[in-house]
Amino acid sequence: LWPGAPLIWPLRGGGKITLRRGNPFTYMFFPGVDLYEPEVAGFFRYYVRPGMNVIDCGANVGFFSIMARYLVGPSGSVISIEANPETLKLLQENLELNNFGKAIHCAVTNAPGDVELFMPAAGDVYSSLRTGTLVPNDAQLKRWKVIGRTLDDVIGSQNLERLDLIKIDIEGGELDALRGGLVSLERYRPVLIIEYGTNTWPSFGATGDQLLEFLQAHRYDLYLYDAQRRTLHAPPADIWQRTYENLVLVPH
Repeated sequence: LWPGAPLIWPLRGGGKITLRRGNPFTYMFFPGVDLYEPEVAGFFRYYVRPGMNVIDCGANVGFFSIMARYLVGPSGSVISIEANPETLKLLQENLELNNFGKAIHCAVTNAPGDVELFMPAAGDVYSSLRTGTLVPNDAQLKRWKVIGRTLDDVIGSQNLERLDLIKIDIEGGELDALRGGLVSLERYRPVLIIEYGTNTWPSFGATGDQLLEFLQAHRYDLYLYDAQRRTLHAPPADIWQRTYENLVLVPH
C-alpha cells in the first residue's frame, strides 16, 4: 500500500526489526528473516540465558542484538558494536524500536587508532577493514575513517561484573579482534562465536593455524554448532577450506 515505507517485522522469540527497501540485509533475507545464519541463531537460543551479558561485535542492523536482548531479559545486557556509519543509523533505530541500549560506533581492532573502513557495491553486510576477494577495490567502493578500539577498551568501559558471550562477525578481522581482547578473555572467560572464511581471513593475513595456536595459548576449545541436532561437535578436517563457517570457542 505504501511501497517506500519501512516494514516492521516481528522476530521469532520476541522483538521487531526494521526492513527498508534497498537495504542489503532486507534484500538478502526477506521474507526468510528468521532463517538468517541458523547456526548462530541456534547457538544463541542454545546457550544464552536470562541475566547474561552479551557483546555483538559487527552487529549490522541488529538482528542478533535484538535476539540476545529477549534471551537475557531485563537482568542481562547486550552491547552492540558497529563500524559502518550508514549501518549504525538503522542499528540504533532498531535498538530504540526494541527499547534498549545505544550502539557503540567503532571498528574493533588489535590496537587503538583511526582505521579505514571499506564497503563494496554489494552493501554494508560486507563492510571490512581490508580489500580483497570479498571487498573488491573498484570505483564503486565506499570508504570512511572510523575509530578503532580494542575489545579490552570497549569491554573495560562497560564496568561489567560478568561477560558470557561475544559474537564477532567483522569480515576477516575476527582474529585481530581477539588479539585486542586478551585481558577480557582471561578475566571473564566468555564463550565466543566468530566467523571464519577463506574469502575474508586472507585479506588480514590470518589463517586457521594461527587461530588454533591462539586457542591453545589461551585455553579455548574449538567447536561447531549443529542447529538441527542442537549440539556442539568437533569441526571436520576440511574446516579451513570452507568459504565461511561460524566457529564456537569454549574456554577449557
